[in-house]
Amino acid sequence: MKLTKIFSGVMAFLMGTAMMTACSSSDDGGDDGIQVKGLTVEPTTLTFTKDGGTKTISAQAPQTATATSNAEWCVTTTGQQSTETKVTPISVVVAENNTTAERTAVITITAGKESRQVTVTQEKGDEPTPDPTPEPTPDTTATFTATAKDIAPLMAPGWNLGNTMEAIGGETAWQHTVTTQAVIDCVKAAGFNSVRIPCSWDIHSDSKGKIDTQWMNRVKEVVDYCVNDGLYVVLNDHWDNGWIEVLGFSKSKDSYQAIDEATITAKTERLKDIWTQIATVFKDYDEHLLFAGLNEPFQEYNLFNSRHQTLTPILCRYNKAFVEAVRATGGNNSQRTLVVQGPSTNIASSCQYMTADKLPEAAGRLMVEVHYYDPGQFCGTYSSKLSEGGIVYWGAANHVSGSNHNATWGEESSMKSEFAKLKTAYTSKGYPVIIGEYAANQRNVEGIAGHDQAKHDASIKLFYKCVNEYATNNGAVAFAWDTNYLAGLTTSDGSSTIIDRANAKVVGDNAMEGIKAGCAAGHWPY
Repeated sequence: MKLTKIFSGVMAFLMGTAMMTACSSSDDGGDDGIQVKGLTVEPTTLTFTKDGGTKTISAQAPQTATATSNAEWCVTTTGQQSTETKVTPISVVVAENNTTAERTAVITITAGKESRQVTVTQEKGDEPTPDPTPEPTPDTTATFTATAKDIAPLMAPGWNLGNTMEAIGGETAWQHTVTTQAVIDCVKAAGFNSVRIPCSWDIHSDSKGKIDTQWMNRVKEVVDYCVNDGLYVVLNDHWDNGWIEVLGFSKSKDSYQAIDEATITAKTERLKDIWTQIATVFKDYDEHLLFAGLNEPFQEYNLFNSRHQTLTPILCRYNKAFVEAVRATGGNNSQRTLVVQGPSTNIASSCQYMTADKLPEAAGRLMVEVHYYDPGQFCGTYSSKLSEGGIVYWGAANHVSGSNHNATWGEESSMKSEFAKLKTAYTSKGYPVIIGEYAANQRNVEGIAGHDQAKHDASIKLFYKCVNEYATNNGAVAFAWDTNYLAGLTTSDGSSTIIDRANAKVVGDNAMEGIKAGCAAGHWPY
């Protein structure tokens, strides 16, 4: 009995000692009963507006916590640890964001051998406020008042100096006649009132983006030939090796690869640079000179055909950049009529996806551009050879039937319907339209069994007549595509050539007669 009492006393003493030891262990954070076993941080992310400000992080740990930031604009201050809760307050002060990009900082909090990280993000700042607009000077005041609606009816019909200034390799790489005043005189005498000059610029620039002076002077010389004859001129940035028309919408020319924001930004800046240089050189020209920002954006069928809607917002950004760059050069460019292109210059896609509210300027000094090559088997854009399904006859009015006639699409009723969309979408809202390219291949089918040359000639004449009549009726100016490819006129494959430039004479008589008849029959809608 006595030994039992002694044993019980010893056990009671040992248990009391153990409890006291536990209460004084460093794992509990002190003798207040709060048990802290590691480092915890709350919150683990902080978000600030562009104006910055101050927020607090709570770090709980057995030891006092410390904090460091990896960004100068994000400063931390560590407070006194609470002896009761073991919480160390950490103040985070973020400065105002004066940049135009969102920014991120990382705060590292350490206690003993443990550390935690808190991510700090701050929204981007405002765009820089532009300098106040200077008082108007003669250099920034246009010397003409003509609007897009004023000049559009005066521009029809139009003609393309095709395969020339846009050719990869130089002016005579794709056709062999140097453009002279005599060539343009012939264009004027034939009855055309405007000339579209497809032109490349990026391929004629140095490593810093400066356009070659000699090239710029040559383009200016050709523009002057047209101005000398009182012709209106549409000067563009054509395919230009696809630097923006393809690679501004896909990272590869071989397969579609979505582009990122960095690519869009780089292309935008380059487009602005090109047009700033061009517009500066031509700033004193009057309303007879128009600029067109691009040619056929994302027209590569296999890459982009199913992506017109998706890519149109990117195109609208490029169109806006083009207009802003030209306007910023002042002079007559502040009032000059500019032309922006619809998605793939396809009529249906343009009217559906690039509606008037998505255009970069209010109506007044802006036109919209589309192209028209339907049906392709007749016009020569694909399968144009007779052996590949090329079509010889066109137009229900010709009452031609047979294997060489496509009476299912692209004829008078289809063309009339497509062109009417342009009036609804653009002309009626104050934006005239240019059909920057259209054509049909004049063929020589004389002597080929099953083919009638007279009916083919009538088809060519009717096609050109309908294009110009329906275009005029809907507020559009049509520009015939002419490549100066004479050899094609003697074969069944054909050519869209109207002017023999070397001899300064009209050789596409059927097309020319159709153009004149169409312009005479059409009535401008305002």
